[in-house]
Amino acid sequence: MNEQIDLSQLWNVFKRSFITMILLGVLGMILAYFGAKTFIAPKYEAATSMLVNRKQDNNANMQLNAQQADIQIINTYKDIITRPVILRTVASDLTSPRRYVAEKGKKAVYGTRYNSLTGVQERYVVKEAQPAQYKLKPAKYSNITENELSKMVSVSNAQNSQVFTVNVRDTDPVRARDIANEIAKVFKDKIASIMSVSNVSVVSKATADPSPVSPRLKLISIVGLVLGVLVAFVWGLIRELTDQTVKNIDFITDNLGLVNLGFVNYVQKMNDMDEAIEKAKQETDEDPVNLDSLGYPQRSRRRI
Repeated sequence: MNEQIDLSQLWNVFKRSFITMILLGVLGMILAYFGAKTFIAPKYEAATSMLVNRKQDNNANMQLNAQQADIQIINTYKDIITRPVILRTVASDLTSPRRYVAEKGKKAVYGTRYNSLTGVQERYVVKEAQPAQYKLKPAKYSNITENELSKMVSVSNAQNSQVFTVNVRDTDPVRARDIANEIAKVFKDKIASIMSVSNVSVVSKATADPSPVSPRLKLISIVGLVLGVLVAFVWGLIRELTDQTVKNIDFITDNLGLVNLGFVNYVQKMNDMDEAIEKAKQETDEDPVNLDSLGYPQRSRRRI
C-alpha cells in the first residue's frame, strides 16, 4: 500500500472520479434541497423598532450627553426585553381573553327650568348617564409560553443609534407579528416603572412577512453539492491509496530489491491451427498468412 501520494496521482484520481463527482454532487444537491424543504419547518421573521428618550435639558451639551447615555443604556433595554418581566406578561396577554369596550359610556344629559316658587333656575336630568359596556374577546393563541418566547425573541441595534429593533422568529408569520407588537406594547407600559422612563416611541410596527427567512434552501443546496463532490473524490482517493497492484517497475527493483529478468507480453488464447490457417486463406488468397496478427508466438509458427 502506498503511504504517499503525489500531485500526478491526485490528478489521476480526479480524472477517474470526474463522472462520479458530478453524479454524486447533483444527487447531494437534490437530496439537500428536498430534505430541507420537507423536514425543516420554515420560519418567518417580524420586527418592530422602538426609540427611548429621557427628558433632556435645553442645553446643547446636556442633550448630547443624554443621547450618548441613551445609546449606552440600550444594552440594558435589550436585556430587560428578554427577561421574564416582559415575556411573562406578553405570554399572558396573548393567551388570555381580553376585555374590550363594546359600547362607550354616555354622560348624563341635563336641562334647566325655572321654578316659580323659588324664583331660580333649576337643573334636572333629562337622560341618565350610561356606563360603558365591556365584552371579552377570545385569546389569540393558546399555546405560547415564556420559555418559547425567549427562544423566538432577539434584540439588535445599529451602532451609535438610539433606535433598537425587536426581532421575532416563528413558524407562523402572523403570530410572529403579533408577538413583536405585543412586546413593544408591554415594554412601553412597564419601562416607565422599571427605569423611570416615559418617553417611549414605536418607530415602526411589525408586519407579517410571507417570505421565510429559514431554511436557506440555496445555501443548503450548495452545501449538498459540495459534500457530494467531496465524497466522490475521497472515495476515489481511498481506492487509490488502498490499491496494492504494482504500477511501476521501480517499485520491484528499488523497494523490494528484486532483479528485473524481463517482461512477458500478453498472448491471446491460441485457436486451433487448422482453423486459423483456413480463416487466413479465406481472407486472402494472394498474401501469405500473417501469424503475428493472429497472436501466435514465434515457436507456434509454421510455413503455409
